[in-house]
Amino acid sequence: MTAPIRPDTTERGTMGMPRMIRRPWLTLGVFAVTATVNLIQLTVDPRLLRSLERTSAGLHSDWWRTFASLFVQDGGVLGTLSNLVFLLVLGAVAESVTSRPRWLLAYFGTGLIGELAGYSWQPTGGGNSVAVCGLAAVLAWALVRRPRSVPAIAAPATLVWCGVLFTTWYVPLVVLGAVPAAVTPRLIQARWGGLGFLVLGVCVATAVTLTAARNIHGAALLAGLLLAAALTWREKPGPVRGSRPLRA
Repeated sequence: MTAPIRPDTTERGTMGMPRMIRRPWLTLGVFAVTATVNLIQLTVDPRLLRSLERTSAGLHSDWWRTFASLFVQDGGVLGTLSNLVFLLVLGAVAESVTSRPRWLLAYFGTGLIGELAGYSWQPTGGGNSVAVCGLAAVLAWALVRRPRSVPAIAAPATLVWCGVLFTTWYVPLVVLGAVPAAVTPRLIQARWGGLGFLVLGVCVATAVTLTAARNIHGAALLAGLLLAAALTWREKPGPVRGSRPLRA
């Protein structure tokens, strides 16, 4: 008796090729720590934000605030949920296309640069959104350099994130990220080779526009793009070492 043919459940990359991934343990770890601190801040001790957020004291005696402010949120419940969701999504995908040391450098390196910019443009505040910009930058470059090994969700998720960043300036501008994200499924289906350059271009435009508006997310995304370019310059196209096919 002929065995039934099993459907191909291997997930596909942006160009329709089998996707190689690995378990996002690093992303889950950073998410768990950040979410725990956020939960305590929102439900147990609201004063935690004031204790850890970025203030002018961070340039003097309280230097640790520059790092600690990445684990608290000043955007309320909605801002917290948005930052955590994108950390989980973009982080997991980024972990499948770059090494974990590079992931850490992109996330925390970009985050620290964003916080430093905040001392000039927004002296008081906190949140991991500036760090998430580093993950978006990693995906933007990965989509250009090796689209066949990048999960299909990378392009729309990165574009939506750019739209979310614009909401920190003017809420209706979320459409600037949402519209390109809406058309990416058709571009992926058509295997359009310019998709990566579209995503990278939107990221660059977002970074430059927000930086010109003295928005710390612009500085963070711009720094993330430069840092990600440097980190991935010598990476060879193809799946990351230690990755494997994910099956349902």
